[in-house]
Amino acid sequence: MTAINDPAYLLDKQYRDASNLNARIVLHRRFSTNKGDLHRWIFDHLRAALGPDARIVEVGCGPADLWRTNRERLPPGWHVTLTDFSPGMVEAAGLALAGHNTRFSIQQADAEALPFADGAFDAAVANYLLYHVPDRPRAIAELARVLVPGGRLFAATNGERHMRELDDLLLPHLRALQAALGASGTPDATATLNAITTSDVHGFTLENGAAQLSQSFAGVTLDLWDDALVVNEVEPLMRYIRSLGAGMAIPDDLMAAIQADVEGRIARDGSIRIGMATGLFTAANPD
Repeated sequence: MTAINDPAYLLDKQYRDASNLNARIVLHRRFSTNKGDLHRWIFDHLRAALGPDARIVEVGCGPADLWRTNRERLPPGWHVTLTDFSPGMVEAAGLALAGHNTRFSIQQADAEALPFADGAFDAAVANYLLYHVPDRPRAIAELARVLVPGGRLFAATNGERHMRELDDLLLPHLRALQAALGASGTPDATATLNAITTSDVHGFTLENGAAQLSQSFAGVTLDLWDDALVVNEVEPLMRYIRSLGAGMAIPDDLMAAIQADVEGRIARDGSIRIGMATGLFTAANPD
């Protein structure tokens, strides 16, 4: 188990509240080359697939950005149940949707043991969640269980090359840290490296997600979101980098070296271009 799917790390440090996630959202919002809105694009897939009356559950809702962004577009017959295993995220979602209690309900829940009856929902959403789940087959089976026959799952994730340029920038610094930690006999070198790097090359990706979903679902399709980041300011990118290693023992001298590298690249080239690989799986619960 690495930091990306360690429940204690995710609950107590990375997603204790929405601050780390928000740092990443801000970078994408400000510097994306695709001027559309990812949350509206995902919502368009739900609108196209679901009828005017639908019971929807989002597992791993975070601060409810999908629904806050599309709140005015919600069909009157839809009711949405939001869940997250982090109390801090549940609180943030509640604040984001305050005043709309008749349309949304929010509660803490574990994706591997959803507290809902079989067939309770017409659709489920699991965006950028499944690579965080320790027992992914169990979570996917749970998502299928709580859906009606023919119900739809929408699951966004990243590809193996997502933000690879940022990994390439960070890795020389992190490998130097890893070597220093190893030389000192500290056992945390690999955990530190895994916690800070950005790509989810194992787990649930654009490349391997369909095969995993097909164990419980049918008719799995994938739509890609075309985007990249062109970052011409130092501090937003540094906030992003700091968010990736939240709670980890990243020495100040390492962060200073990374910042100097970022500053030098932006001064030399005018910006840093970071490619993105992200998309949305849609899958049907067997009839």
